[in-house]
Amino acid sequence: MTVEVEASLEPGLGEALSQVSEALKARAWLVLAGNCETSYEGRAASGSTPGDRVVMVKPDGSVIVHGPKGFKPLNWQPDTSSVEARLDSDTLELRAVRRSPREILVIRCARIYYLAVLKGAEEGGFWLYVNEAEIRDEAMRDPVGVLGERLRFIEAEKPVEPGFIDALAEDEQGRLVVLEFKRVKAGEEAVKQLLRYVEALRARTSREVRGVLVAPDATEAARRLLERSGLELRRIDLRSLYERIKGRSAARRRSLVDFLG
Repeated sequence: MTVEVEASLEPGLGEALSQVSEALKARAWLVLAGNCETSYEGRAASGSTPGDRVVMVKPDGSVIVHGPKGFKPLNWQPDTSSVEARLDSDTLELRAVRRSPREILVIRCARIYYLAVLKGAEEGGFWLYVNEAEIRDEAMRDPVGVLGERLRFIEAEKPVEPGFIDALAEDEQGRLVVLEFKRVKAGEEAVKQLLRYVEALRARTSREVRGVLVAPDATEAARRLLERSGLELRRIDLRSLYERIKGRSAARRRSLVDFLG
């Protein structure tokens, strides 16, 4: 995928408004550096006087405001319902609204030093020190906690004609469940792989067979293919899984030390 980048150095506020509005409409990745002040109302309230800030609006609507020191943002707004831009009293105003819980973050910039718009940015994959086998083992250990439903696992790495099913289970309705685990954002090929396993198993049994793709997320094309194929997606939080695994390992080490001590 080709990423389109449009950048402006010290644009006027009118020009900046045009670029920002276009970026928001296109759900592009917006990066703005300028002299800005912020105000927030919601579960608490906060504000900042004018200062140099870097503002990011991500394609999913998340908004982050950084100051010149430290790694923590001064303000952030996840899962916004809307982000709008306008000119108000010689300032460029960004208003990010989250409906539930009700939160409003307002950013007012009197001067823009730099403005960049990235269209078609590819998210790529991300994981935290867990591999697909560890994800599978954790799901088998605690299916409700990881997958959100009760399953009785039958076999891991079950061989079928196209390859090996990551895990085969049975749900509470007696249906067979084929699970394919991915540690990165899943694409169409992962869905096709799962579909091949499901179809192979359906050809060998009269029982109903479900197919479940377990991954941090899936691409839009993969989600459409899942829906067309009657397959399911279970999103997982890799950070939580890592913390669970790490915590259990630490507990085992403490128990061993207590036993030996």
